[in-house]
Amino acid sequence: MPNPQPQDSPDYSGLPASGREDTQALDAVQAVAAWYRARIGAERAKPAPDTERIDRWTAALHATTTDRIRLVAADVEEQTEIGARYTALLAELRGR
Repeated sequence: MPNPQPQDSPDYSGLPASGREDTQALDAVQAVAAWYRARIGAERAKPAPDTERIDRWTAALHATTTDRIRLVAADVEEQTEIGARYTALLAELRGR
C-alpha cells in the first residue's frame, strides 16, 4: 500500500511579511492534520488495527484542530511560533 504524503506547503517567501505568517502556519498545521488523517485511515483499514496508535494519532489530530483555531486570534509572534513548530513536526513525521 502506498504511503500517502500530504503536499508540501506553498512558498510564500515572496509575499510581504504582513499576513504571511498566518498563511504559512495554517498550511503547516493543515499538512500535519492531513498526515494524521491519512495514517488513521490506513491503520483502520488494516485487518488488525493498532488501536493505541489510532488513539495517539487521533489525540494529535485534535491538537492540530486546537492550534488551527488559535491561529485566528494569534498575533504575528504566536503565528510564527505555531508555524515553526508544525513545520518541524511535519518534517519529523515525514522522516526528513
